[in-house]
Amino acid sequence: MILQEETGAGQVRVARRAPLEAVLRYVARVMPPPLPVLPPGARWLCRKKDLFILVVEHPPQCRTLRVSRGKKGEDDYHPYRLAFPYVIYVLTFYRDGFEEMKMFFRNRSWSSPTDTLYHTNLPNVRGEPGHYGSQRVCLRYRPEMLEGAPLAEAAPALLEFFWSTGFNQDIANSAFGRARDRDPRLASLEAWEAASRENPLFPLEVDWEPAGRDLPGLWSECLKLHGETAAPIATASELADILYRLPVGY
Repeated sequence: MILQEETGAGQVRVARRAPLEAVLRYVARVMPPPLPVLPPGARWLCRKKDLFILVVEHPPQCRTLRVSRGKKGEDDYHPYRLAFPYVIYVLTFYRDGFEEMKMFFRNRSWSSPTDTLYHTNLPNVRGEPGHYGSQRVCLRYRPEMLEGAPLAEAAPALLEFFWSTGFNQDIANSAFGRARDRDPRLASLEAWEAASRENPLFPLEVDWEPAGRDLPGLWSECLKLHGETAAPIATASELADILYRLPVGY
């Protein structure tokens, strides 16, 4: 492949030469690699270089949560049987390591990347709108079961870890505190549990607060945080930039 540039008076000169194989190797490095085997419930995956996000959806269901009214370390956990709407998990991995998880609610199954996402009402989820960390899940520490595990095993293990480790009041501006005024059935854990017994599908009737973000937006935020962009190679100047990045000597 030859890159030419104008030198004036209608003249051009060869500015750069590179074997096509070298160019394709470089482009392949920035293109998404083959997809791994995906876990149950996987709905969407985006990948670029060492960064990717996986979106998993769980249908409405009741879960038993252990919840403390104190902070981490206080041993006053009490079980509550609580109903949930559709839950959307957004898991971020970087350089093959788990980085963070965010979660959202929906009253209907997710069907399009631009579908509206809604704030949750869980204590261990950050509830500050407009902040990059909004709806980020507090996992206390990085679960060891993720190290070296294939994605099809790591993602379910992470979600099980999240639901089973117990919830507390570590996060001051939690999603639970923010959502409790949206519906009297969510005003307290006791009210939530009572409403769940009466109608396990009542969360599908709740007017959840829109998060003001969609999945492409979350992906763009994630790329920006890691110094990347979602834009593909689209112009000759971008291709020329690739040629200039290749080692000299071709």
